[in-house]
Amino acid sequence: MATPSSAGAVPDCGEGATSRSSDADPSADPAAKPVGSAPDAGLRRTFSTTLLISLAALAAVAPLATDTYLPAFAQMAEDLRVSASSVQLTMTTFLAGVALGQLSIGVLSDRAGRRPLLLWGSVLAFVASICSAVAPALPLLLIARFFQGLGGAAGMVLGRAVIADRSRGITATQALSLVMAIQGIAPVAAPILGGLLVEPIGWRGILGVVAAFTGVLVLMVAFWVPESLPAAHRRDGGLRLLIDGTRELVRDRVLVRLLVINALAFGLLMSYLSAAPFVLRNVLGMGTAAYTGVFGLCGATVTVMVSVSASLARRFPQVRQVRAGLLAVLAVDVVFAAVCLIRLRGPVDGAGRAPLLVGVIALFLVHVACLGPLMGNVPALALDRTGRWAGTGSALLGFIQFVVGGLVSPLVGLTGEANGAAFGVVIVGLGVIANVLAAFGLRGKGDKGEERLPEEAERRRRRLGR
Repeated sequence: MATPSSAGAVPDCGEGATSRSSDADPSADPAAKPVGSAPDAGLRRTFSTTLLISLAALAAVAPLATDTYLPAFAQMAEDLRVSASSVQLTMTTFLAGVALGQLSIGVLSDRAGRRPLLLWGSVLAFVASICSAVAPALPLLLIARFFQGLGGAAGMVLGRAVIADRSRGITATQALSLVMAIQGIAPVAAPILGGLLVEPIGWRGILGVVAAFTGVLVLMVAFWVPESLPAAHRRDGGLRLLIDGTRELVRDRVLVRLLVINALAFGLLMSYLSAAPFVLRNVLGMGTAAYTGVFGLCGATVTVMVSVSASLARRFPQVRQVRAGLLAVLAVDVVFAAVCLIRLRGPVDGAGRAPLLVGVIALFLVHVACLGPLMGNVPALALDRTGRWAGTGSALLGFIQFVVGGLVSPLVGLTGEANGAAFGVVIVGLGVIANVLAAFGLRGKGDKGEERLPEEAERRRRRLGR
């Protein structure tokens, strides 16, 4: 957490860079330093509009690349003359690339800086996206998709690291809320976009649209994203850097809890994304157009709630918002689970279908709404504790979130494509675990609001190099 600087002291990497650091790295943006002695300088003073747009767009790469082409799976299988399970491997290889990139790129950026890896990662994603769109056969498509995921991971992990480098406290929460809102909306909006495009332009055209988007990102990074980690604050090492950084960070039990809670919250979002199609269509018989409208409404709900949470950050402490969000989502999901176990164990027909459908849609909306206070605040609280290990911390944040999301997605379908029972069990389980972890504390001993006891703050600054 941010702490006020002592008189005459010069804040370090996490709290601001010295002028000597800026001289050591001409590419470093002076605005990357928090203004004055207070690290929370305000969103507009810390981040330019173009930088925020770039970071938000970078966060959307992976969701767009995974979810936009989902409606075209059947068409891909026919065109490539392969089975449906073989087409699903294109998703698996992409996710493997993202998982590897989350760890490797974030850690390497603590050594080489954010901008070079962000730029080259975006270029790699662009080239691999073009190769994916024109791949003549499945083996080449699988290779291209792996490198597309590897490059796309740079935007996800380094966007968070840039925010952690430049800001602390409420400013970081507001910036992360914007980025996480885009990252949360993209999986909801992407299938809708894919469904609209699959008929007129086909699966290759959809992947071409993704390639064009990554090309725009290359230009955004080149012109709008400056270096945020001065050379004087970088660290040498490869795998050793990951080991040292992880070992240092996991000593902070509050940080570990926040990382896991963030992953569980993402798991709740992925549970919705994975379960909504078969619950609404296979169980409740909703048509394609209405189903698409529900997805759009849920996406809008996430956007509004994340924005509201960020706007209230100065009036309601982050920790209080997180606790309220966790309790609310658990309460809603207990009701949702009861409905799933009692009424959604098979296709629903008859006069009772319409009111049940309305109730389930309402529960989906409230479910995603309760995630709003978590999507920006939890990552901000976690990254606020990483100090000079912001790249490694962001890598761990993304990797753990990604692993949990990947494990949760298939679990919600264990009871079949026309049965919502597994979904109900999973969301209650995730909510219970998250609330139990939160009960052990979301702030360190001696924390109060945005400050710590001076002795603990000093020990932490020395340990993390802040």
